[in-house]
Amino acid sequence: MIHVRGKDMLFIEAHGHVWEKLDGRRFDTMTNKALSWGQTKIGDEVIQFLPPEFADCSCQIEVLQRYEELLGFDKAVLLQTPCYGEQYEYINEIISKNPDKYVTVGIPNPQDKKSYLETAGLCLGEYGYKGLKFEAPDIPFDMTAPENSFVFEEILKYDRYFVIDMGWGKGVYDYPIDQMLEVARRYPELKIIIPHLGVSRLWDPEEHRDRNYNCLKKTLSILEYNENVWFDLSGIPMMVSGFDEYPYPSMQNVVRTVKEQGAIGRLMWGSDAPTVLRACTYEQHVTCFTRHSDFLTDEEMEDVLGRTADKVWFGKVGSC
Repeated sequence: MIHVRGKDMLFIEAHGHVWEKLDGRRFDTMTNKALSWGQTKIGDEVIQFLPPEFADCSCQIEVLQRYEELLGFDKAVLLQTPCYGEQYEYINEIISKNPDKYVTVGIPNPQDKKSYLETAGLCLGEYGYKGLKFEAPDIPFDMTAPENSFVFEEILKYDRYFVIDMGWGKGVYDYPIDQMLEVARRYPELKIIIPHLGVSRLWDPEEHRDRNYNCLKKTLSILEYNENVWFDLSGIPMMVSGFDEYPYPSMQNVVRTVKEQGAIGRLMWGSDAPTVLRACTYEQHVTCFTRHSDFLTDEEMEDVLGRTADKVWFGKVGSC
């Protein structure tokens, strides 16, 4: 439990990452290879992917567990993603020891139907994962093409979540919001989780000018087509670090917009650790929300911090 506003509240990390060895795929055919001191090599470019304290570019569960103790997390969602590489064996071992505390998702290749169906059977059938996660720019596919309907039909068959990171950049495959709205319209029963509030160009200072947030509002409009959609607010300090700093008033303006659009009950707190730790400390990611969101009622604060994530990620999927 976390103590906020004079009361104990359920606290869930709805967007964390752990891995034993970073050896992933990013931007379709490029690989993400671990170097040292937080640096990785993507294609021919060396980037500071993690804080330099991550000397060997691993982020094992013990790191998150220490933060759980320090900050008061009750549970955590361990999201897998192609840029870190598949971690099924490692995360299965973690969950087997703490089945009520951690959940995860599978990472399929929607470009290959045979491979996709095998991954769905393994992750959703055998392992019982909560859903499948897609990276729009990393492994792109046309979500509206009739020949790709199997992607959504398989998730519906298992009654699990379609989780999609819509991308952080300006590339041709980033932020496919029109396709996503069409998917929601075609499959109103599909249960969807959109991390990072869809990103919604929140890295662009122009989106924050005059607090219009037109892209964010378009993302939130998905609820007009499908009521089974949830979002997390992870990674925002990293998105806005070029023009904002702690306590990140731009992040509070984003959350305020979500409330004004009537979607606050669909929002879950998450960090995107460890990459977000390049922008702020873990504790700052917590306190910039808990100490600077006076526009939220106590009930809304409790929902965002943990109650919604507990229902969505840790409840029976079909009951949400």
